[in-house]
Amino acid sequence: MSAGAAPVIRKDTPRPVDMARLFATMEEASGLFVGERYQQVIPLLEKILSEDPHNLDATLRLASAHSALGHENAAMRAFEKAKDIAPVSEDVKVYFALHLARGKTWEEAAPLLENILRQAPGRMPAVEALAQIRERQGRLQDAIALRKSLYALRSATPIERLKLGQMAMAVEDTPLAIESFEAARLAQGTVFKYDLELGVLYLASRRFEDARAALDRVPSNHPAAAMALFKRAQVSVLLKEPDQAARIEAARRRADATTRPLIERERLFKPNSGQ
Repeated sequence: MSAGAAPVIRKDTPRPVDMARLFATMEEASGLFVGERYQQVIPLLEKILSEDPHNLDATLRLASAHSALGHENAAMRAFEKAKDIAPVSEDVKVYFALHLARGKTWEEAAPLLENILRQAPGRMPAVEALAQIRERQGRLQDAIALRKSLYALRSATPIERLKLGQMAMAVEDTPLAIESFEAARLAQGTVFKYDLELGVLYLASRRFEDARAALDRVPSNHPAAAMALFKRAQVSVLLKEPDQAARIEAARRRADATTRPLIERERLFKPNSGQ
């Protein structure tokens, strides 16, 4: 959520000297809002608005706080007030679109966000919200493009890198998936849990040494250990490892309903496969 709205010039704006008693409250409210402590910030914003009813920043923050907490009616009342205060404000449009994106009528936010981004492509909250909508719509290519533009504006978190890697895998964008998982692994270290996916991607890219290293990091109690053993056996044959027969046997022994037919059809596992 944005830290605040752009100020609106008003004839009835209170003089700073008349608002001095609220400065501490405003500062506290700002900290609580940025920290996403919405339940605590609402009384402070209401206090500010009781003294300055046309304060756009406080009104939008109040609307957004109610929105984040699922208070639909209170949020809509605050958004309507914000529209009355500043009918052409871009901040009002952005905050309202983000509210819709968060709720049950989230698809209604898409055209609003598209229009916002046509006018201001760098509005990061709008980019992220539209990316989430595209993902929910199953439009993964569009979601990926939006995510990439978002991460050009700010650094992606490791969790966001993992999500991007998963989406890239789903649309068979192997280079992006590898790049995303590698970045997440570098950031997460031993916490990284996607070595199987990374190994599969390396194998698809014929990076067999990297695939071996990634698949060897998959723990034996992994939920998809059978797939890891199958893929590791493939790599073993492709690298002409001396223990390839043992790895094929291990894959057969631990096979499940998914890998069993794959193993039976795998030409690499047939005698005289030419590998």
